[in-house]
Amino acid sequence: MRTRIYQIIEMTDPDDLTSRAFSIFIISLISINVTCIVLESIPSLDAKYRLMFFWVEILSTVIFAIEYALRLWTSVESTSDTNDQESATRKRLRYASTPLAIVDLLAFLPSLLQVLFPGLDLRFLRLLRLLRVFKLTRYFSSFELLLTVLHEERKSLTGIFFIMMVMLTLAASALYLVERDIQPNSFGSIPQAMWWAVAALTTVGYGDVYPISLTGQILGSLVTILGIGMVALPSGILASAFSEQMRRRREALEDTIQDALEDGLITDEELTAIRKVGRNLSMSEEQIEKFVEESQHIFNRDRKA
Repeated sequence: MRTRIYQIIEMTDPDDLTSRAFSIFIISLISINVTCIVLESIPSLDAKYRLMFFWVEILSTVIFAIEYALRLWTSVESTSDTNDQESATRKRLRYASTPLAIVDLLAFLPSLLQVLFPGLDLRFLRLLRLLRVFKLTRYFSSFELLLTVLHEERKSLTGIFFIMMVMLTLAASALYLVERDIQPNSFGSIPQAMWWAVAALTTVGYGDVYPISLTGQILGSLVTILGIGMVALPSGILASAFSEQMRRRREALEDTIQDALEDGLITDEELTAIRKVGRNLSMSEEQIEKFVEESQHIFNRDRKA
């Protein structure tokens, strides 16, 4: 039973109708929750539909708690574990420390704390319920790809962020020295000038604060030009990293197909693994089938040659 539950909640087989129905149910529940959290912030809607929002929250908390418990219980069935000698308790603790498991825990923990401690002012926990939207990363490969790219490029992005902070401080300091006597309300201190520096470096330029002296306008122009280059840097890094990740995953799909074709026949288990890799590439079933057929054709042609 534990193995079957693991197969359903982890969607090990994309063709399993029960598993797909479960995924659709959880995705729908998350969408309903986020919608309710947003709508209840409107006083008129909160007063009119408060009871409905309350029961949606209670029901969702119970379902998310049960889902977390089932994922924790069945985590020992994971085939990705390389240490077969590890105890079930240690496997579950290791799973509980993973980012996705922490997101699953935070999906119901704030509401549970509000129920357990009704006398405390825990209104800030209501906003934490929006973290439920991150549960969607389990069901959409694009989210998972984004997190992978951010993790791999974290050092480069951290370096760019540090450079931007240095430029932000220097730009704000320069405008403070030039404009502080002319506009003491807007540039009376370096922290005040940082609002303008942020708007200029990000090329947003709200227009509510701007230099009016000739020297300040020249400095402002230079900062805006530098800001265009600074915004382009992380965009280029992320675009390159996305392209590299897609190339790796395509190679992984090709390797999976080649391994399956070693004996000249693709079994159902091998086809399931191929489809899983293909879905990680956001490929449709038709694209995956076409890719497999092309690989089989190339394999048969090479074998005859």
